[in-house]
Amino acid sequence: MTSQICARCDKSTNQPVIVGQVHSASCGGRTAYACPSCAPSFLKRRDPLAELAAMRRARQQGWVR
Repeated sequence: MTSQICARCDKSTNQPVIVGQVHSASCGGRTAYACPSCAPSFLKRRDPLAELAAMRRARQQGWVR
């Protein structure tokens, strides 16, 4: 992988970690990268499909209304 700029410390890193997607109304989005030392400070990305499946299972089992 090529060198990227860390979204937190603004330093170049040869080991970038994907930490999110940046969306824009005027142009396409981009991927946000962080260096390995800054990556743990970002929130973990959640899988929306896994969350939907968990909510469906909870409803089927009567845990929520």
